[in-house]
Amino acid sequence: MEQKSASITFGKRLRELRQACRWTQEKAAEACGIGYKLYQLYELGIKRNPGLVTLEKIARGFGLGIHELLAPPPLPRTRPRKPFAASKAKPEPGKRQARRKC
Repeated sequence: MEQKSASITFGKRLRELRQACRWTQEKAAEACGIGYKLYQLYELGIKRNPGLVTLEKIARGFGLGIHELLAPPPLPRTRPRKPFAASKAKPEPGKRQARRKC
């Protein structure tokens, strides 16, 4: 099995997030607080090794934590889930709910 380069995988992840938000590259760059050309180079996999500050900006722009930005997308389900009867418990005080900006 062929291993993909981290920069290409990161670029694909950026594209998936941007398309899920229905944003242009320019809008995504603006939301992330980075230049349009820089965002474009990351998405295309041309520019490699973003710094920690840049990763924080990009993650924040999409309303994610860095770990969520770098995590692979969830795998598609092969069989339906069984119904789950969960109580509608409120989140613990002080715990922040993760929300995407788009």
